[in-house]
Amino acid sequence: MINIKSIWDNQKPTGGNIIIKTKIDEIPHLNCYAATNHITGQHLFILSVSKNVVIPELKNYRFRGVEIFPLELDNNFELNIYLLDNDLKDIFSLFIQNILEDIVDSITEGKALTKTLNVIAKWKKLFDKINFNGLNTEQQKGLIGELLFFNYLLDNQKSSANILNAWTGANFEDKDFTFGTTAIEIKFTSSKAPKVKVTSERQLDTQNLDVLFLVLYTAEEVIENGFSLNSMVEQTRQKLSASTEELKFFNERLLLIGYFDDDKTHYNKMYSLKKTFSFIIASDFPKIVKSQIPLSIYNVSYSIELSAVEPFIVSTETILQHI
Repeated sequence: MINIKSIWDNQKPTGGNIIIKTKIDEIPHLNCYAATNHITGQHLFILSVSKNVVIPELKNYRFRGVEIFPLELDNNFELNIYLLDNDLKDIFSLFIQNILEDIVDSITEGKALTKTLNVIAKWKKLFDKINFNGLNTEQQKGLIGELLFFNYLLDNQKSSANILNAWTGANFEDKDFTFGTTAIEIKFTSSKAPKVKVTSERQLDTQNLDVLFLVLYTAEEVIENGFSLNSMVEQTRQKLSASTEELKFFNERLLLIGYFDDDKTHYNKMYSLKKTFSFIIASDFPKIVKSQIPLSIYNVSYSIELSAVEPFIVSTETILQHI
């Protein structure tokens, strides 16, 4: 596996060049480089292609902390992906790593460029959604709920690799966990009057699924002897520590969600778990789905009273049987 971050870390100024370039030898048939501006310390990725490869205008490819631009040279074009904000180095490394993984099998420069632009478009959406200023209270609760379920699966001997691959929340999908045609949506609330808060018409939509479950964790805030977002993260890291690759994968997912260790002091609020509810989303479960609303309406938020969904309660063991 190409480690773009280690290439950047090992680059040292040579001669009078401002930009230090290292060709990525693991992809010998393409001219791509990890580079560093040794004056500013900012990193970039360069894909060099011949002039007969058309690079489209990149009006919509600039996003937070990253600038993307073509550069015409005497004999070739360079597509430059430039990190402007060094605080985003870890996220930027994942972004470039994704490009490298996608283009490694590209036979031609044109195909490599197309794949690169597709990855850029995907990551622009991610950058737009990542909260680089830290997670707000609701986002913290959402992540706590997902980690509670993650650990529940680990404690019931489910494969950690399968759980990581099923955890789609970090990719901003509609369901938090997807195991083939079985999906699980997770909710966490500390409200004194618990209810199911749904934030999208897609969250409880069973289209393309054989079965969809909803897990609701109800909790209360406590001063001591509880769990926090930080403690849940560390607990999960400990359980994954036997596999370097799985732990790395987990930490990368946290970054994509917006959990940065530098912000840990803001995530110490403690909770005590009161009760866990599990529901199966049957056809008559009260919900709003995309097929029921006009095309011009989207991102529908609504709440469901717990008393209305009691007939759909199932045991958590039922969920395990479907995974």
